[in-house]
Formats: sequence, structure tokens, C-alpha cells
Amino acid sequence: DGSPSDGVPRPGSKEDARPLWFFGTWECSQRREPPARLCHSAPAGVVQQKAVDVKTEEFKLVYRFPGIKYCRVLSRLKLLQTATTMVILPPICYLYLQDQVSQNILIYTTGIAVFAGAMLYAMSYFFRRIIGFIYLNETGRTVRVAHLTFWGKRNDIFCPIETVMTLDEVGDSKEELLLQFKRYNSTDILYFTTRFGQIVDRQKFTQIFGKHE
Repeated sequence: DGSPSDGVPRPGSKEDARPLWFFGTWECSQRREPPARLCHSAPAGVVQQKAVDVKTEEFKLVYRFPGIKYCRVLSRLKLLQTATTMVILPPICYLYLQDQVSQNILIYTTGIAVFAGAMLYAMSYFFRRIIGFIYLNETGRTVRVAHLTFWGKRNDIFCPIETVMTLDEVGDSKEELLLQFKRYNSTDILYFTTRFGQIVDRQKFTQIFGKHE
């Protein structure tokens, strides 16, 4: 009959055409149980068609994090800095072998290159796990999550709402700075913040994550 499996009303409404980046709560009385079977095999053509259908569906913005745009800028700047350092290092090594630069300059340049690489890895590891947007489709059955890639670009993940763990199941409370976005069918963990982010649709947020204690 098209109604959500958890018994909570899931009204559908079209999202503003322009992407947004920002948070709240609502209350639901039932706890979502883990699905017995999260996926099943299907012909490749059917799977591909379903993926196309999901991407063309209308999704309602539930949560946005305005700081994601700054994370994107920092991620790309770090890539540029690391690339520049790696380009400079080989000529410095060559000049050192030709006795045209001192050992101190070589050590200094190498240290900067290693530090830049380590910082790039650390920042990329963190930024790629920060959620910028969370959406719910009109039927209330599919959750769409937007986060950054290694290159600072946007990547969208589509997952059935039944596979998303509630905050109660994850064990996070509202006092925590970063809340975990976990799924039953994946070991990957993403993060979002209620302190610096914004719940745009409190009802749909609770449909996904349960009551925000």
C-alpha cells in the first residue's frame, strides 16, 4: 500500500531545485528493526534501471551542514599544496647531487613534502567522512547522503531506510559533537553534526534516525 514499514507517516514533497547545505528533531514511537535480508540478486539490466530510477526521484532535504563548503575548499587547497611540493622536491634532489644546494635545504624540502603528504591523508580521511546533505525520497523509503570524495568532489550514496541505524542503535547522544551514520549492510562510517549542522525537516529526520535524545 506504499506506507513505510515502521508505521511513521512519511509525507512526500518536492525539494527546492537548488542544493542547500544546513538541522532539529521530532518524535517517533516505534523502533526500526534490522532487515532480515538487505539485498537480493537481480539481472544486471534490472539493477541498472533501478539505480537510474533512484537518481531521478525527487528527494526532500532533511539535513545540511554549511561548513562542508569550507571542507571542500581546504581539501582542494591541500591537494594543490601537496602536488606543488612533490613537483619541487625532485629538482632540489638533483641540485643537491650537483652540489648546488646545501644538505639543509634538501632536508627542509623533504620534510615539507612528507608533512604535506601526511596532512593530505589525514584531512582527506576526515573530510571524506563528513556528511554535507541528507535527503529522503517522496515515498520515505530511500535515504540519499552527500559527502566529499578524495578530490573534494561531491559523492551521493543511496540506501534503503531500513539499512540505516537509528541514533539509539548506534549509541550516540545529542551531546556528542559528531554523530555516526551507520548502515547494517556496510562497515563504512560517516559523520554528521547537530551542533554545527541544521535539521531542515524534523519529522523526516526522526523517520531516519529515530528520536534524537
